[in-house]
Amino acid sequence: MVEILHKFDQTVGQLAAALESYEHAHEGATCFVYRYNPASIRVKIVDGTFHGWSKGERHDYAWGVLQSLPEDVLAQISMLLCLEPGENAALDFEFHESTRSSII
Repeated sequence: MVEILHKFDQTVGQLAAALESYEHAHEGATCFVYRYNPASIRVKIVDGTFHGWSKGERHDYAWGVLQSLPEDVLAQISMLLCLEPGENAALDFEFHESTRSSII
């Protein structure tokens, strides 16, 4: 089940629905989504499928899955983290312990 962090809105819900489909198609995958500020949304996908893939391959794959969403939804994604389980990434810390934006 997609974990929606922080406040829910319609756009976050649309992304969560697409990520829910991703999770169903990828056993063991876990997805997270939240609105970072009024102009941006952050997404994280943790999936064993990414093992051995480059960051570019991971992002191309994830964007391909999300392409069914309206352009105005896609335009709000400011961070798309694609990690394999147990992978340490500096941006993972920023995803969960983000510095607040001055746009808020």
